[in-house]
Amino acid sequence: MFDKKSYILYKFHKELNQSFQNKRELLEHALPAMRDLFKLDRVYFFDWQQERAMLSLKMMCKKEYCMDMQEDISVRNEPAFLQEMLKNGVAKTMDLGYPALYLLIKWKRPSLELRAGEVHSFMQEKVGVLRLERFRKHRVFTEQEIDLIKALGQEISHNLHNTEIDQAKNQRLNVSTALNDLATIFASSLRLNDGLELILKGVQKYFRFDRVHLYLTNAEGTKIKSVLGVDISGQVTQRDGKTLNKEEEQQLLKDVFEEAVSYRSGRSVIYIPLKVQRNKVGFLTFDNILSRRRIGYLDFISLQQFASQMALAIDNARLFERVQELSNYDELTKLPVRRYFNEKFAEEIYRSKRFDLSLSLIIIDIDWFKQINDGYGHQIGDWALKAISQVVRTSLRQTDVPCRFGGDEMMLMLPRTNGEEAKLIAHRLKESIHAITLPTRCTGGEEVHLSVSQGISSFPMDGDSVETLLERADQALYVVKQNGRGDYALYRDVADKVPHIPIAKKK
Repeated sequence: MFDKKSYILYKFHKELNQSFQNKRELLEHALPAMRDLFKLDRVYFFDWQQERAMLSLKMMCKKEYCMDMQEDISVRNEPAFLQEMLKNGVAKTMDLGYPALYLLIKWKRPSLELRAGEVHSFMQEKVGVLRLERFRKHRVFTEQEIDLIKALGQEISHNLHNTEIDQAKNQRLNVSTALNDLATIFASSLRLNDGLELILKGVQKYFRFDRVHLYLTNAEGTKIKSVLGVDISGQVTQRDGKTLNKEEEQQLLKDVFEEAVSYRSGRSVIYIPLKVQRNKVGFLTFDNILSRRRIGYLDFISLQQFASQMALAIDNARLFERVQELSNYDELTKLPVRRYFNEKFAEEIYRSKRFDLSLSLIIIDIDWFKQINDGYGHQIGDWALKAISQVVRTSLRQTDVPCRFGGDEMMLMLPRTNGEEAKLIAHRLKESIHAITLPTRCTGGEEVHLSVSQGISSFPMDGDSVETLLERADQALYVVKQNGRGDYALYRDVADKVPHIPIAKKK
């Protein structure tokens, strides 16, 4: 036997039996179908906020189209209407001057919350209201129509539930994918600052925050060392922690690290601390102060989880940079080691050739170092090395690169420095080092001054390659040592005194 109600339900079910990206897309199919089935003039969908007795209008469908709408309608003064709708799931009214029917729709959607630092999922009940209108007064809704409308409402509720689950899964998958991609980019960055800049740009772009800031702190979380920020235009800003107001800095650190991280609806700024066990790495801030957009709870949860990964990555990167830094420096003299120096020297030769710049090299040899070790002991020899390296470190410009080349030999690379300028630097080093005397308690009261011999070569006058410049500086050093030590010489000034090599023409 033909059952009209079952047939209509089947057609409606087929109309909604597909995958929808979100609630809006589902309603764009469901509302026109109801409009056509019951020859309605308009259909509205409201979100029902029961605690506020508020109907929040979201969509209106009439004729051939549906449109998004935004309007809050208070129903606090209509208890009879509310009671009927909440009791029966449906309520008829003629208050608008024509027949209208309100239909209650309930469904559940997945939600997340943070408890004791862990993310927990639960199903949150959602309530909506449909308002169906017919403009002709005589076209009231019959009991048979109301019975069918309630059945269609249950079909909408079922599909809203499934759509919300699918949307939540897709959102979490997209967020996880995006954050994992950002973490991969960060992990592949060679330098910490480069990686941090890339990851902040990615977070800002994906979540569309107005601004994202990263505050890096010391391990105790008592001082802000630096601030890196990215705004909606993609512009990167960087500040030193010393530029911050100290009172504001301490208040900010207290708010971030001493108060529990919580989410508040409607909040347009959130702070998330970065911690690795008890170490405080820093904290992230995200804000939509300019756009006034609310930061969603899913975004908050996702960033909260991502912050743990980011804190660990920053801590590991810092540790790696520290290890790299230590491996590049000689433990005794605190000067860069030969490997590091060779890399920088090759880079600077390339830059000097490309931009037609001068460059000088100085090889320093401590005079009579073997006799110091043999006569006063290796501890005094180490003391002499440290004293001379201290003079070298404090006498050079920031762009100069010194190193301990091996044993008692040191080297200085002097970018944008010609031969004559290098001789002036060598002269200052000679005088400063000669002022150093060995501890008299170890020399039997005798005043023993230190001295060094220095050989200099410069690009491009004395050579245009790493190998040539090293060879020429070493040959100049040989001449100095053969002529009494304690002095310095530029290769082209003494080229005619170097044995067994062709004599270079002076320029």
